[in-house]
Amino acid sequence: MKSTMAEKDAYIAALEKKLWELSGIEVDQIKKNQLANAADEAQAIQEMATYISGITVQKPAVALAGQVDPQIATIFNHIRAELDEERGAHSLPPLKYDYKGLEPHISGLIMEIHHTKHHQAYINNLKAGVEKLNAAEEAGDTAAINALLPAIKFNGGGHLNHTIFWTNMAPGGGGTPEGPLAEALNKDFGSFQGFKDKFCAASVGVKGSGWGWLGYCPKDDKLAVATCQNQDPLQLTHGLVPLLGLDVWEHAYYLQYKNLRADYAKAFFNVINWSNVGERYTKARKEAGH
Repeated sequence: MKSTMAEKDAYIAALEKKLWELSGIEVDQIKKNQLANAADEAQAIQEMATYISGITVQKPAVALAGQVDPQIATIFNHIRAELDEERGAHSLPPLKYDYKGLEPHISGLIMEIHHTKHHQAYINNLKAGVEKLNAAEEAGDTAAINALLPAIKFNGGGHLNHTIFWTNMAPGGGGTPEGPLAEALNKDFGSFQGFKDKFCAASVGVKGSGWGWLGYCPKDDKLAVATCQNQDPLQLTHGLVPLLGLDVWEHAYYLQYKNLRADYAKAFFNVINWSNVGERYTKARKEAGH
């Protein structure tokens, strides 16, 4: 898809208006209809930012017994394992390829906006959530700490999921995997085509917004296809180590594929970095002792 600079600026302006409530941007009605889908995620991000800011931290007058939800620490542990980031020190990971490097399968415009706007917004919200979390911990406000879980899960998951997603793709990707990963796909899905069919069907079938995943089960030493809603992390949700993820929020494909999610899922297989997926599989098996 070819886009003029004016179209690109209009899209960015509309998205920023949704994210940061800017005003005065005029976009024609057709473009507004196209942008509305991408703006859904921006609205969700903004709503979560409002949720974070609305949590009030108070130092209890009397010490109250309360248990901090362990999912909060788990999310940060997963982020640290993927990005080597300590809690609060989150930043946008650079892509290892040009935004146009995945064309014609995924347009450069989509990649640039997806990376610099959407992913960055998750990071901004995550850092805001960490600041509130630090204050709540210092005050001993367990209720406020646990109230932050939805924000940490949504924004931390968004940061984690997108980071994996970028590395799962590469210019000149596609084809079929080799080595242990190929053997595992054949064993657990009957064939590579069997895996592809199941992965695409699951991803296309996600209700609303979410992700399609190929994950590794450490307990059973098997591969599995699973889906997650919104930005829920795969490992936290299903106990599967994420190997390959497909973002099926409409912002990830709508400008190029409109409502044809199945075509987007099919095109995704032309850019998969099987070397990255294979390395993740080998590492996950080794950490599981297999």
